[in-house]
Formats: sequence, C-alpha cells, structure tokens
Amino acid sequence: MKIGTIIKEKRTKLGLTQDDLAKKLQVSRSTISNWEINRNYPDIKLIVNISNILDIPLKELLLEDSDIVNRFSEDTIIRKKISRRNKILYLLIFILIISLLSVVIYFSNIDDISNKKEIAGAYISNEKLYIKTDLPIYKSIGGYYMDVNNNALEVSLFTKFSFKHNEKISIQIDEIPISKEKLKEIEAIRFIYNGHIYKTIFLE
Repeated sequence: MKIGTIIKEKRTKLGLTQDDLAKKLQVSRSTISNWEINRNYPDIKLIVNISNILDIPLKELLLEDSDIVNRFSEDTIIRKKISRRNKILYLLIFILIISLLSVVIYFSNIDDISNKKEIAGAYISNEKLYIKTDLPIYKSIGGYYMDVNNNALEVSLFTKFSFKHNEKISIQIDEIPISKEKLKEIEAIRFIYNGHIYKTIFLE
C-alpha cells in the first residue's frame, strides 16, 4: 500500500480533514492532498510527525512503500557525492591559498626598504629613533642598520614576512658609538638603500 493511501485511510479513520492534518503538520492542505494521491512524498522529518499524529508505526509507513525508501536511499547517495565533491573543492582551495602564500613569502621574505612612500615618518626622542612605516599588509620591519655621517643618522631597514600594517618601531640609538652631545647635533635622518639615499627627514 502506498504511503499516501495509508495517510488518507488513517486520517479518515480519526475523523480529521485534510485541513486539520495540514495545521498539525504546519503544511498546506494541497500538500496533504498531493501525498494522498501519491503525487509526491513527505520528507523524513514529516514522516516522523505523521507517525506520531496519526499513530502509525514508522515501519508501516516506510516498508509499505518501497518507492519512498528508494528515494531516501537515492537522496543519501546524492548527499554523499555532494559531500565528497565539497571536500575535494575545499582541499583544492586550501592548496591554492597555501601556494599563493608561498609565492608571496618567496618574493617578499627579506628585502631592503627602498620606497620612500613606505617610510611614513621618523623622529628622535629620549635617545631612541622612532620610525613609522606604511608597508604592505604582508611586510614588517625585520632588521636595521644605523650609522652617523655628517650630522645625519643614516638608516637601512630590512623587511620580513608578517601581517602587521603601519608598524611603528623604536630603536635604541646607543647601539651605535655616538655620544649624547653628538646625538644632539643630528639634523636629519637619512634612509639608505644600496648606498643611495631615498628619503631624508629633517629634524626640527
């Protein structure tokens, strides 16, 4: 016996109209009608509710109609295939992201700063050199070299791969051999790349 026929017989036996059953299941009356003429089937959640409301054992609802059991079986197979495809897709996306990150790391791992736009500002205070950078999102200051030349502090900066943006760093100037008196005579900060000055900031 078809599941729709079982639903109709039990509904009628309990004195319920299609509207009554539809309200209990929170579906439309036409949905009940379509089930009862075996045009389509309720889903598994509704079948459980139908079993409870109409007092029909699940075994009776499912085993009496092989079509719906087959449909559930087919749906399960389809879901497994979709799940497998999704896993493969996620794996490919993950591999792509790792590959892109590897390329970024390879081309920007360690490099001298040579673009004046990447130096947002610099000043000396309390025997420290403060530098504010405007680096790409994947770069950060990784090292530096300082020297004094003709009342100017010359600085070379090196980057490393790091997701820190607009990083402000401070460097102890006493790391280079310079007296406090000589430090007061510093008039400018020069940023050097490969022996050439690419930016000069004059101190007030």
